[in-house]
Amino acid sequence: MERLAFTAAVFAFACHCAPSHADDERSCQIMATAAQLSGKTNCRDGDIAIVYGMTAKDLPDAIVRYCDFWAQIVVLPDAGATDASSHFVLCKFHQREAAPSQP
Repeated sequence: MERLAFTAAVFAFACHCAPSHADDERSCQIMATAAQLSGKTNCRDGDIAIVYGMTAKDLPDAIVRYCDFWAQIVVLPDAGATDASSHFVLCKFHQREAAPSQP
């Protein structure tokens, strides 16, 4: 819970979001591995998404798949995880189809 509160504070500061706009915005969480398996999220276009549960190697694919490139994208290390390479991403949600996997 502390991580989520810290994350929201960092994102609001980084985006220079006015508190009056905060009530109009939805937020959602995406666990990257679960979303890749099911192909579904609870996010809608324009939501502030927190994408977590991925390593540094998985970051580019997650950003391409879930983030709007015309909005701010913040990548931070996940201090709550035991794996030092674990990260999470804060961005405005915009879903794209996954790229075809290469053999």
